[in-house]
This record gives sequence, structure tokens and C-alpha cells, in this order.
Amino acid sequence: MTEGRRYLSFGGGVNSTALMLLLLDWGIEFEAVYADHGADWPETRDYVAMLKERGYPITVLETRRAGLPLYDYYLKYQLLPIRWMRHCTSAYKVKPLKAYFQKPCVTYLGIDAGEPHRGTPSRVEDEEREYPLVDEGIDRKGCEDIIKGHGLPIPRKSGCFVCPFQRVGQWKELLTRHPDLYCKARALEEAANRRITAGGKPPIYLSNTGRPLSAVAMEDQLDLFGERTPGFCLCEL
Repeated sequence: MTEGRRYLSFGGGVNSTALMLLLLDWGIEFEAVYADHGADWPETRDYVAMLKERGYPITVLETRRAGLPLYDYYLKYQLLPIRWMRHCTSAYKVKPLKAYFQKPCVTYLGIDAGEPHRGTPSRVEDEEREYPLVDEGIDRKGCEDIIKGHGLPIPRKSGCFVCPFQRVGQWKELLTRHPDLYCKARALEEAANRRITAGGKPPIYLSNTGRPLSAVAMEDQLDLFGERTPGFCLCEL
């Protein structure tokens, strides 16, 4: 067992919220750290703010690259988050958190018992990863039960509003609930593709359907294949 500080990588979703409550119930001393890159859905940021107002100890770490939050950085350089590289997760969550954590340390991650294959040992010297939800056999429903048991509302699935892992239904929800953010996502996609196609390459899109957001979010019928997420994003805890 690694001796040193203990941290919870807190994403503001169901799993990490349940894990935070569980660790508090167990009387474990730890620091919950939320990497705020500025592009999470407003509901997630509001949920984190609500928890802090209720007295839950959460450190909000503003993560920037070249002084810019995630969306502004990608727009300035006409880049798109892409599923097969996950550069956005690495640059705005994983690396800043690792830099913040004082070694030696234990890092708690909110992967639940329904997906134990996502848990991997740390490759960082003097850092040990632990997965209490997996160890305790707590699945997604169990996480929701823990949250309800503490009198808290269930948070939405956390993630960026420009996340390429979003399903078609989530892009439609973004357009309906936050049209300003939908317009920003569409502007980013169009800006990146102006650069990409100018270099003679085919366009790429945020949606996993292979179609632009202007087509995906406006359709009356859901694309059943597009509703499925091909993999997972590490932000969604």
C-alpha cells in the first residue's frame, strides 16, 4: 500500500459523486479534485457548485493550455476533439491532475463494478490507483442508490459539450437545452474542417455518425446506430 496523500479524481458524474460519498462515509481522508476546463455541460458545473455550497470539500482546479480553456484553445487552432486520440482528456484532465497530485499518493477513480475492464494500474511512479466501487461490487444503480441515500439529486452523465463520444440524442439535447453551446460546437466543427479540407483531406465530424452537426441535430428521426457510443470517455465518471 502506497503511503502519502489520497485524491479522488472527481468528474461530477454519478460514479465519482457516489465514490466521494462512500469515502466520506468510511472516514477516509482525501481530497476530491475537479478539473474545470470550461467546457463541461452547464448541468455538471452547476452540480459541482451545488455540492460545494452544501459543504462537500471539492477542489476546483482550473485547467488551461497556453492560457486558454478547452473550447477556446481548440477554436483558436481549428482543432476537433477526436475519439481515437482523446487529446482533450489528456491535456485538460489527466495531465493537470497528475501535476497537481503530490507524490507519493493514492488516486481513487470512479469506475463501477459494471465495467471493471476500465481499471488499469498507474504508470506513474509513486502513484497507486484504487477502484473502491469495483472492489465493493457497486454498479451504476448502486451508485445512484448511494447518492439518493444522502438526499442528493442524481447528476447527469458528465462530459464536455463538444465531446465526440456523445450520442445523437445528446447532440439533440444540446440544441434544445443549450442552443448557444450547440452553435459553439457547430462553429468549432466548421472552423476545423475549413483547415482540414484546405489541406486536401476529407472532413471529420464531432458526431460518430460521420455527418456534420447541422444534419445530425436537426433530424426528426434518431439514427439508431448513431445513438450508440463506440467506447468511453474518461471524463464520464
